[in-house]
Amino acid sequence: MAGGRVVALGTRAAVVRALPRAERIDCGGRTVLPGLIDPHLHLFAVAARHVELDCAGFRRVRDLLAAVARAAKGAPRGAWVRGGGLDDARLDRLPTAAELERAAPRNPVRLRHRSRHASVLNTRGLARLAVATPGADRTTGLVAGAEPLVSRAVGPLAHDAIETGLVAAGRELASLGLTTVADATPRTWAGLAPLRRVMARGEFPLRVIAMRPPGARPWRPWKRLVPGAVKVMVEEGPDGLRPDPAGLARRVALAAHRSDQVAVHCVGMATLVAALDAFAALPARVRARRRHRLEHVAECPPPLVPRIAALGLTVVTNPAFVYWRGDVYRAETERSRHPWLYPARSLLSAGVRLAGASDAPVVSPNPWLGMGAARARRTASGETFGTREQLVADEALALFTTGAAWALHADMLGRLVPGGPADLVVVDDRWLCGRGPHHAARAWLTMANGRIVWHA
Repeated sequence: MAGGRVVALGTRAAVVRALPRAERIDCGGRTVLPGLIDPHLHLFAVAARHVELDCAGFRRVRDLLAAVARAAKGAPRGAWVRGGGLDDARLDRLPTAAELERAAPRNPVRLRHRSRHASVLNTRGLARLAVATPGADRTTGLVAGAEPLVSRAVGPLAHDAIETGLVAAGRELASLGLTTVADATPRTWAGLAPLRRVMARGEFPLRVIAMRPPGARPWRPWKRLVPGAVKVMVEEGPDGLRPDPAGLARRVALAAHRSDQVAVHCVGMATLVAALDAFAALPARVRARRRHRLEHVAECPPPLVPRIAALGLTVVTNPAFVYWRGDVYRAETERSRHPWLYPARSLLSAGVRLAGASDAPVVSPNPWLGMGAARARRTASGETFGTREQLVADEALALFTTGAAWALHADMLGRLVPGGPADLVVVDDRWLCGRGPHHAARAWLTMANGRIVWHA
């Protein structure tokens, strides 16, 4: 490697001829792979987890409340106590507004659900919301489906805090073998300022491809920060889709006719049908070569698979959800529909381009867990479902290499070829053995742009 690029691959003699004075790194018989790619995570939220209260590890609400009380003692009076990763499936129950108020009587509290679609607030925090905030239960403190309103009331993290979190997130992601990530929270160029600052200081070495909101002004690539797809959010609730199918079709058409790649947030079956209708309404020339994306595709009945393939859409799936959330899915979903959840094999067999992503911090950003889950289709309790959707090792690896690169319109990523980016990860061979979810949970060495950014 030289100048951030791969110069040669092959035997020792062959590469010495190409670069006779190159530094050599002895990997001790380990396996060298292309740098891994996560094409859909929420980078600033991953960063916030490093500077806010992480609620994900708690099993008992009393322990969570004690942690909130400790955080409140260290915060200035009146400042928000922020937490993330709240998981009602792992906690014995959710805390109430009154309990959070007793834990932090001088501060408003906001604990965000791991899905990032709901929060629990204390009494003081609820008082700061607009009086008519929809989805707010002022007795329990639960606010569902109004996260933008809650976030506006809470306000952004201080610049120094989010930058500290981004630096920590960069180290965490590099330790997992990731060299490229896509920030799936749509942001304008101005909204990416904290990331640009840490990149300019050389404190965030990964490549970031940033999704944009509909109508956002395009911007030029800067260092290792690259504009990505236009993301269209769809909320699926008891009153139907928001935006409705006609509104979704208009947003997709507007972005597509501006030559943008479009990514539709597509969890439920109703959203999937509406998204397919929206893409089908586009002229073939507007669909061709754009690599339009369906994010998540959590529920996909078999009759829709050929339609996804015929429209040339790319699916960015979340295989680790089978492991982390599979027991909940098994309990809440009819058995006949289990094979429809986060499909993989059926999509690949139909010719659909498939990428894997974590959606972190909804679950861990560890891509090795995603690969293990794609192979095993096993839940955290050890149960299996949808085993016909299992992938083999090289297919699971492709989800986070060539498949992810395809989804990002970055075909030189996810592979090691002369002239390509010098992004690689060195791992033990354990990841090839078995189908457990925890194989090769950390990299031995990660290089991005030809520089070592992580070494165990």
